[in-house]
Amino acid sequence: MQALYRSQQTKPIDEVAGHYLQIDSYQLMQRAAWAVYQSIKDQQSVLVVTGPGNNGGDGWVMAELARQDHKNVLVWALQKPDALRGDAAQAAADYQGDLVVTAPPNDKQFDVIVDAVFGTGLSRGPSGIYQDAIEYINQCQAKVLAVDIPSGLSGDTGVAYQPTVAADKTVAVLNLMPGHMTADGQDYCGELVVERLDVPSRVYVEIKPSAYLLSKNQLTILKKPRRHNSHKGSFGRLLVAGGQHGMLGAVLLSGTAALVTGAGLVQIITTEQQAPTVPLYRPELMAMGFQGSEDLIHIPASDVLVLGMGLGTSQWSKALWQQLLNAKIPTVLDADGLNLLADLNGDMAVVSGAIQVMTPHPKEAARLLQCEVKDIQMDRIKACETLAIRYQCVVILKGSGTIISDGKQHYICPYGSADLATAGTGDVLSGMVGSLMAQGYSPLQSANMAVMWHAITADDLNLGRCLTASDLIAHLPEVVK
Repeated sequence: MQALYRSQQTKPIDEVAGHYLQIDSYQLMQRAAWAVYQSIKDQQSVLVVTGPGNNGGDGWVMAELARQDHKNVLVWALQKPDALRGDAAQAAADYQGDLVVTAPPNDKQFDVIVDAVFGTGLSRGPSGIYQDAIEYINQCQAKVLAVDIPSGLSGDTGVAYQPTVAADKTVAVLNLMPGHMTADGQDYCGELVVERLDVPSRVYVEIKPSAYLLSKNQLTILKKPRRHNSHKGSFGRLLVAGGQHGMLGAVLLSGTAALVTGAGLVQIITTEQQAPTVPLYRPELMAMGFQGSEDLIHIPASDVLVLGMGLGTSQWSKALWQQLLNAKIPTVLDADGLNLLADLNGDMAVVSGAIQVMTPHPKEAARLLQCEVKDIQMDRIKACETLAIRYQCVVILKGSGTIISDGKQHYICPYGSADLATAGTGDVLSGMVGSLMAQGYSPLQSANMAVMWHAITADDLNLGRCLTASDLIAHLPEVVK
């Protein structure tokens, strides 16, 4: 899996890369700029917008490369060359062109604009001349290439401050960052390319990553044939519970997804009125009804429980939730199951030892952490890690660049899109996680594989806004056949 690093790790990565290549920091800057320049070498008219740090230095080197390549190049220097320091100052001094401006070039048209304003460590919104420059870039008709990361986007968190450059292509040098992949990252980076500069990742293996990027290659394990001498009990007994009156569809989607992804036997618990109708929708699903708070339900032998989809927060919901969690079956907790958990206000006695995986979206995560949704989105990895440590389980924080954490290791899914922002797809995901757990995979492995399988299926379908949860279930087998 590809490692992702935060901004404070950029300098040590540069240092070990330079040591490996046996070059100094300025030569590394030159090599990086040459690699990024390859993405625009076919363009004739180039505007390079340079900022105050080494990212701006990369821009100055690219401008000189464009000049030597006989391009029409203009540098818009947001920081005057005599105010620069270190390698950036050297790069500006080495620029031999005479076209440098310190104000917006309003009377010119360009084929491409190089965003070399800010690097990876931005922690607040751009202001002053930097804000003006980003707004100028975004209103131009030219293609935009961002060096390392679009200016205004946080490399650590993926938060897009206002304003942020909307790039057509981003070339990250040596490594990717979490901000490229989660929160607003994929909306602003455009096409994302990593230039390794011939430095193998093993060179900085001692620098601990912030997270890892999931790879579809991890799904190959699901393509291996099962033992011929098997029966349905060999592949797990799953119990799916929820679906208060009027919400039966949620548990049907979850249970069906569990069947389609390989669980040997799936049983549904819903209301007494709805239970007899379950086989009419999906005859492979067994169903039983729960009357309410006065009813002591017989819990069938189960390897895994998936709880919460369409559960509601009524007295019926609370009674079913508490009885099932008291049974201490390894549990995947979703939807209203999470909202009921949040209502406990930290009293973990009821759920201790039961929850193995939880699957919140940002609003549910905010309820659990007693904060605002914006606080979750300001650092999605930290929020996911905090939940995993607090509840001692694997957490899937859904959203753009879904994050999975067990409190120690963090993973980001690069697949999926806004196509999945439709009713029922979360129910499908929970059923898939429970199914894989019932088949013997660990909670973390199940979470990682389910998230990827779910997202890749949506990508392959390419139905855009027409995607439904039922479409997703129908095409899950195509990814692993």
